[in-house]
Amino acid sequence: MRKDIKEIRQVLKDYSRIKHDLKQVNFLTSPSFEGTGSHSNLNHTESKFVNHADFSWRLHRVEDAIDNIKDSKYRFIINKYIINKKYTRSQMCQRYGIGLRSFNSMKNRALVEFAKNYGMDQLLDEMKKPQVYE
Repeated sequence: MRKDIKEIRQVLKDYSRIKHDLKQVNFLTSPSFEGTGSHSNLNHTESKFVNHADFSWRLHRVEDAIDNIKDSKYRFIINKYIINKKYTRSQMCQRYGIGLRSFNSMKNRALVEFAKNYGMDQLLDEMKKPQVYE
């Protein structure tokens, strides 16, 4: 797999992991503020809030990037095949009536559309450079 595609997929894997982890600890609603303030610079409750805000922001950025993909096929591939792993490659090929090679190409185009919306411009510029094989 190409390095650039791997990096884009890693963002989506991280998103999936964070979302799953937050659901496991039932933390998606809002952090709870139990206890009183302390004299330290950052107590446990404040730390939980900061982490929650960071994770929420990261989730929101990924979800916005996915929602802004214009082609519904690409959004479906990102959501159901890459993130949630609800379908296999062969099921996706059957769904769209295409071969494996065409599906891989479509999946890569979906990943590039996500990367554009996510702001991975530097990575996309790298993808345009001709690859040199040694």
